[in-house]
Amino acid sequence: MLRFLSKKVLGHMMAAVAVISLAGCATLSRTDFPVDLEAQAELANSDVHIVRLTPQNIMSHTGAERVSHPQGDLPASAEAWQYFVGVGDVLSITVWDHPELTLPAGEQRSQLESGSSVDAQGQIFYPYIDRVQVSGRTVGQIQQDLSARLSKFIPDPQIEVKVAAFNSQKVVVTGAVNRPGSITVSNIPLTLLEAVNGSGGLTTSADITHVTVQRGGKTYYVHLKSFLATGNHSGNPVLQGGDIVNVPVHENNVAYVLGQIREPGLVDLGNDGLNLTEAITQRGGLFEEAADAQGIFVFRNSSDGGIDVFQLDATTPLAFVLATQFAMHAQDVVYIVADPAAQWNAVIATLAPSISAVRGLQVIEGGF
Repeated sequence: MLRFLSKKVLGHMMAAVAVISLAGCATLSRTDFPVDLEAQAELANSDVHIVRLTPQNIMSHTGAERVSHPQGDLPASAEAWQYFVGVGDVLSITVWDHPELTLPAGEQRSQLESGSSVDAQGQIFYPYIDRVQVSGRTVGQIQQDLSARLSKFIPDPQIEVKVAAFNSQKVVVTGAVNRPGSITVSNIPLTLLEAVNGSGGLTTSADITHVTVQRGGKTYYVHLKSFLATGNHSGNPVLQGGDIVNVPVHENNVAYVLGQIREPGLVDLGNDGLNLTEAITQRGGLFEEAADAQGIFVFRNSSDGGIDVFQLDATTPLAFVLATQFAMHAQDVVYIVADPAAQWNAVIATLAPSISAVRGLQVIEGGF
């Protein structure tokens, strides 16, 4: 019986050793990004760019999220805006001292009712000079053309040309706005923000960092938030007839906080964005009993196809200032590594029940 119990105890001990080995491997085999320079030097290559955040380099990472899309050359200023007449517009043409040339004549008729509609060929009919091509021209150019032609019949004609109805050009606004639809383009410049406001304004889920404008077969990305936040006029371009504006939903505008954090998970960056301190705070803060304060990392896709790894050493008070200046980008992954001592303590805690079980079998055996 003693031999049988010895074999049984031995079997339990072997099983316990196996459990111990598995438990130890499960804890110690975790892949934690190294915090020291020597280990990082072996890891760094052309695809991994490790940046230790310091007061000297933090300014290059404090701005709003970099937009990786081409900005294009959409005009941001309204100073050079000109309206070009198009098919469907109605022109009001007045020749002073010659009321008979106002078509059709009548003092009680409005400019719209007495105006000349631009036909499908882009032309209007006018007395004495027959058909006039007006599509694609400004009212100033049309006025000069009419004056030159009428001067053959009327000495020094004084002509005024206005657009009585703007019908030819529209901008379509889609996406995360309250009233998607079309906005009429007129001789008053229409900016992106005005078009959005004219569509009922932004919804709560709008992503104003990646607004797109389709024009001439190309798609341009506009950072509307930069205009609202800093007055950067490139973020509020002047629109043209035929433009299609899309305000996307910021469902992917999130970052992830993992590792030794009290509540691992994602954080919504929203339209106002978050800094590193805010992102960590939203997930409950560091799990101080286990986190390595030297190993707060932010993993980010770089523009060259690799990965940028930003390291913050939170063992100094300066780190708290740096973290508040570090702007999070969409799809960033924040990872806080475990302290080596905490890892060892975790292994011991895992092994303790198994060791106690083996010791209990030894007591039953009565040999130790």
